[in-house]
Amino acid sequence: MGYMDPEYYMTQQLTEKSDVYSFGVVMLGLITARNPIEKGMYIVREVKQMMDKNKELYNLHEILDPTIGLSNNLKGLEKFVDLSLRCVDEKGTQRPGMGEIVKELESIMTFVGLNPGSEQSSSAGYEGAGQDFSHPYSNDSLFAYSGVCPQSCIQSKSLLS
Repeated sequence: MGYMDPEYYMTQQLTEKSDVYSFGVVMLGLITARNPIEKGMYIVREVKQMMDKNKELYNLHEILDPTIGLSNNLKGLEKFVDLSLRCVDEKGTQRPGMGEIVKELESIMTFVGLNPGSEQSSSAGYEGAGQDFSHPYSNDSLFAYSGVCPQSCIQSKSLLS
């Protein structure tokens, strides 16, 4: 429910800008590590209410995902938040198109020192570079979350029977 374009409720018409709205909600979820609707709170409203552009990191310290490292220099985060909020604008006509979003994301990547077209900027670049890149959600926890048992679990159960 939290991904749905508010204009859809009024018009019952999905548009390209409806997809943009949903993508904006995903973007906000990426930086907050929260579901669109959690404990009765809607992430779009929560970010908008807490945000203060005159303060460091737009005053979003309390709701940002702690795994992104608040002590690090998060240059580009404010631009990412701005883009996210443009995507979730109440009026579809005010939202950017997907082409513009891609260009802005590439611009943010360049701003933070990544080359959008390089292998370095893809997730494969992390593994291929031999860096110790550990994600907070390991494969085992993904299986636990989805309710599916990992292969090692299946093998150990079959050995017991």
